[in-house]
Amino acid sequence: MNTTYKLLTMMLLAIGMQSCEKMLQEEPKTVLSPEQFLQNPGSYETSVKGIYSGLPLYVSFTHEMITDLYAPPSAAAEQALPIYNNQPTPFYFNARNAWNGPYSMIKNANFILHYLPAAPLDETFKNQLTAEARFLRGYAFFNLVQLFGDVPMPLLLAENYDNLRLPRTPQTEVYEQIVQDLLFAEDNLPDQARQVGRVYKLAATALLARVYLTMAGNPLNQTERFSDALEKARLVINSQRFSLTEDYAAAFHNMAYTSESIWDKQYVPGRGGNGLHSASATAEGYVPTLIPSSNFIQSFPTGDRRLAWGIMQNYPAPNGPLQRPFFHKFVDAALIDRGVLPSGAQVSFSIPLLRYAEMFLIAAEAENALNGPAQAYAYVNEIRRRARVDKGNPTHVPDLSDLTQEQLQQAIWKEWDWEMHQEGLSWMTMKRTNTFNRIQQQRGATLVVPVGLYNQTWPIPIEEITNNNIPQNPLYQ
Repeated sequence: MNTTYKLLTMMLLAIGMQSCEKMLQEEPKTVLSPEQFLQNPGSYETSVKGIYSGLPLYVSFTHEMITDLYAPPSAAAEQALPIYNNQPTPFYFNARNAWNGPYSMIKNANFILHYLPAAPLDETFKNQLTAEARFLRGYAFFNLVQLFGDVPMPLLLAENYDNLRLPRTPQTEVYEQIVQDLLFAEDNLPDQARQVGRVYKLAATALLARVYLTMAGNPLNQTERFSDALEKARLVINSQRFSLTEDYAAAFHNMAYTSESIWDKQYVPGRGGNGLHSASATAEGYVPTLIPSSNFIQSFPTGDRRLAWGIMQNYPAPNGPLQRPFFHKFVDAALIDRGVLPSGAQVSFSIPLLRYAEMFLIAAEAENALNGPAQAYAYVNEIRRRARVDKGNPTHVPDLSDLTQEQLQQAIWKEWDWEMHQEGLSWMTMKRTNTFNRIQQQRGATLVVPVGLYNQTWPIPIEEITNNNIPQNPLYQ
């Protein structure tokens, strides 16, 4: 660099620094304070609707990978293979996303909950918006507490940095707060959603059924919650508002609600996709992370549509049959047929967040736990009959009968995997039922670290440990 060029560069930098100083001294002209923004009554509803932008709270590696439903991911998926081998690390992006996503929703919910009491709205509408924000906050806390156990529980608007540095709250208290939020939501949400994709009264009832069943299982083991789970699931089932789709496949590959949809995350075509197509497709050019294991494929009953349609084997791709099977729920096979690579594969299929079929599984499990098989059969067999390839053939996914309470429990747990796989519940189900030993049985010596008690929680992201001065989960230290 010559001397003249050096001098010219230094002069330009000096002028730039002076200009920056002047710019920094000016008062901002386009920034609205919360008080200014919320002068318009409609802005309160806009703020509540903004909370939904964090959905879905679904990180595939975190919510699904450490189960026995999956085969090894693509070797090119750098962070997936260590997780599959039971060696998750606190600095992995999936742990960070699974933590930050829910807390972002909680922050946004707490913001509007701070201002709603003084909102210039009629009391009914104000309570509805409060209920909606509390539903979403409860849903976010529910995801956090299942994955991480004891977690910080901010319930107020953070007005300074110190308000953000909270200790970890015991999970029993977090669950109680979740229940309080959802009960308030159930009491105050409207019967009909104000807009497709937003929550309403029966969505809160359905989520309470899931929460209560979770509380009845491991690690809380509050078995008295089985009756609460059964009550809420029955309310949804008996509402006659929903029905199972005639064909299992019809519950998926949709961009609108079906008769089975309680609450879906929807996408606008051309403006975003759910990402599960790319995570599942095993065609050339893809780096799949969620691939069905042979153990899972072989576990299905005879004549099960959830296998025949739900898992594509030897699929005829343009370059020949795919060597690895793939889950079909969120894969657009037409893109594989056309040889579309992940970079151009934007799939806008809805993601079910609460699905009517789950209510039958909750009712079956809770009824069996409380009273044994007699009345529980009706709930689980409703799901099995829908799963038959040939509805008129009773040997296809035959009705369950003549089982002990323990045998039916085991059968219902299998039904959860067959019916709900890839919907973000598989790891949660394994934790609730305390059946992580299934991973050890299937993967054995391939695991870098044997399955242990630490599998009950995920590692907290390393930056949260540092920034908030909170302890890491046991054995991840």
